[in-house]
Amino acid sequence: MHSEGPMIVGEGIVKKFGALIKEAEKQTIEAMKEGRIPTEPKITGHFLGQIETVFKEQGQDDHILFKPWYLRDQGPTSANDATEREFGADFCGVLDVRLKEFTQAKGFLCQAKMNGRGVSIESTFPPTAVSVSQGKGSEELGKQVANMLGVTHESFVIVYSDERFVVIPATSVQGLTGTGPVYGKPVDRFFKEFLMCFVGDPRLKASDHDSLQRLRERTNSRNALMIQVVETDSWKERICER
Repeated sequence: MHSEGPMIVGEGIVKKFGALIKEAEKQTIEAMKEGRIPTEPKITGHFLGQIETVFKEQGQDDHILFKPWYLRDQGPTSANDATEREFGADFCGVLDVRLKEFTQAKGFLCQAKMNGRGVSIESTFPPTAVSVSQGKGSEELGKQVANMLGVTHESFVIVYSDERFVVIPATSVQGLTGTGPVYGKPVDRFFKEFLMCFVGDPRLKASDHDSLQRLRERTNSRNALMIQVVETDSWKERICER
């Protein structure tokens, strides 16, 4: 039977999605090496901003358009808010698919950590692995992980190094009883699996700026990123011409 609408299942779509994330990672790593983004919040903000830019510039396929929405960290809301607010996650990520043959909305939470600060990406791979150490840094990470898991089990930690970004499950970090390695995934592969529906909580959903803002507030996230998957105008025109 012939499909009347564009399908999300396709090697080219997943490959393109991963390539765009990889490009955003590459540009962020370049900024890290230049010393322009020395802290975890700045790296996260730059990475999410690059995702927004790259997807806006290159996010159109023959029949599918990837539309990014990025709500940036606004910093202290008043002069009295001098101390850094304690956030539950560095960002919440949302995928909102709106195709004729397939619709879905879901999300995840993510905490960011610099490589070498309680977490270290292991050099031997595959498989990709991250070593999590015990100590003051791990106590802070443990609290952050517990806060995220109190909202959803679809919670993760992204580890930044000047070579690559790796994502590990928050449940794996919580499950450690001492120093040890956990499995991780390169950031582009993680996002591809997000698109392929292996990652994501349907309770964490949004469809526009206002609902994304409400989700950010509800999950106590510093930033929010949503990628919508919609039909292109050229595809709609072709359907109308039939």
